[in-house]
Amino acid sequence: MRARLSFVLPLCASLITTVCAVPLPAVTNISLSCHNLENVLSWKYSEPDHPEFIINIRNYGNGLTTVRTNATFLNITEYTQGAENSFYVTVEAEGSEDNASSQGISFSYNEDAPNDITCVVDFPALEVSVLPNKVILSFTHPFNVHEDKSFEDDFQYTISYNGTEKTCFCEVSEEECTTGLHLYESLNGMCINLLIKGTINSIPMEVSRKVCGDKAVYTDWVLLLTLLICCLVGFLLLMLLVFLVYKKLTQPDSEITIFTKLLRIVNSDHIVNEPEEPTMSKVTTLIQAAPLDFTDEPSSDPSFTPLDEKPLVTSYPPTHISTHFNDDVNLTEEQDQGEMADDADSVGFGSGNSFSGYDSCKFPIDMGQGDIVDAYGPRNLH
Repeated sequence: MRARLSFVLPLCASLITTVCAVPLPAVTNISLSCHNLENVLSWKYSEPDHPEFIINIRNYGNGLTTVRTNATFLNITEYTQGAENSFYVTVEAEGSEDNASSQGISFSYNEDAPNDITCVVDFPALEVSVLPNKVILSFTHPFNVHEDKSFEDDFQYTISYNGTEKTCFCEVSEEECTTGLHLYESLNGMCINLLIKGTINSIPMEVSRKVCGDKAVYTDWVLLLTLLICCLVGFLLLMLLVFLVYKKLTQPDSEITIFTKLLRIVNSDHIVNEPEEPTMSKVTTLIQAAPLDFTDEPSSDPSFTPLDEKPLVTSYPPTHISTHFNDDVNLTEEQDQGEMADDADSVGFGSGNSFSGYDSCKFPIDMGQGDIVDAYGPRNLH
């Protein structure tokens, strides 16, 4: 009897456990984030107590990889090498029904593969240099950026701008890819939109960029020359003002003298030049009357009485005789001598006396400084 009970009780317990056991719920909302070869898988589970999750990664080229975790996410980058390949991933909770864990997701970086998700690889950092009629583009080869064997190949890319497409190639041996775009018009103050698309082993990369040129600086040479001339004139006027102030402070009368000279130059037509009077030395003029000769014709005047033959000379030798006489002065003296001679004649004739000429004797006259000459002296009229 005891032997029978010992056999029946374990069997009943196993039957009760099998009948009363409740299956675990399946995972939901499986999602994948894949960008620049970084792949992260995540999901949701309704129970607070998380069982162990089984992740199956199927690579269509390399078989199946299984990973276990208690978290609700997993970075599967290291299990999904080879960006050109396609992958299919499933997640199930251990102890759940097999038919409930059939949810999965497929992805790839290959644009030609049929997948649920096509992952994206960014275009390498683009450097743009803008010249007046040319744009130079340069970037690093994708293999040197990501270091994945899928990019170890020549890079082909197409540049679209202004309705034009240009296809370029960059070898894997080149660390930096460079190309130039020649423009028909200058980009001074203008912009163009660039769209660059490239592929390596069917892995697409794309970037767009708006390129603008600096605004052209227009030089107004007329305005510049005008300003330069104005500055130069202003500088000259300032220097003239400083010079006049300096002259005024050092020589107060210099400014008056300058303006006086300028005034004389302007009014030169109204200036009357008056000759200066010559300086004459004091001269004692010797006036001698011309002697009259009565030898030829006797006077018919009975009252005339001949004069004595004795010469009467009254002379004062000049102390100084100026040899620099003005013509006007000489003319005046000649006129005076003529008038005096006329007066002498009128006196002689008026008194009844007549003169016949030089009938008196010569006598020496000392002219000064040892000069002695023979001359006629004036007659003594009674």
